[in-house]
Amino acid sequence: MGYIRDEMIKPIFIGGIVGGVLSSIPVIACLNCCCLLYILSGVITAYLMSKEFDPTDKDYIIAGGLSGGIAGLVNWSLGMLISFVIFGAMVPFMIDYYPNELYMEMTEAMGSSMIFNILYIPIYIIIGAISGAIGGILYGKLKK
Repeated sequence: MGYIRDEMIKPIFIGGIVGGVLSSIPVIACLNCCCLLYILSGVITAYLMSKEFDPTDKDYIIAGGLSGGIAGLVNWSLGMLISFVIFGAMVPFMIDYYPNELYMEMTEAMGSSMIFNILYIPIYIIIGAISGAIGGILYGKLKK
């Protein structure tokens, strides 16, 4: 895997998944706190790594960035899943209360927005990676 040490893998995934799950909670997502939680994923990763071995600054940056990227991907995935569930719950209501034409327009618009959200994957990953790296750097600097 290049520069990534074996003992970095578990903390990277734990930090990324925790940050991604927390940032995909609808209430938190509405507050636009995802970048702070991506930073938190980098901090969690750095903390867990420091329990395993004595990381260098480069270790903190790389692991934090990877953790933040995973957090962004998890956030995007869970956000899409939540959107599908909410949309699925709305369908019976829309069928009963909206005329057929309006219902068809609404479902087409929602389907288009779901497809358009696929284009956001790299944005979530990049923002997550940058924020996670910042979290790793912050932890590394505060620890010293």
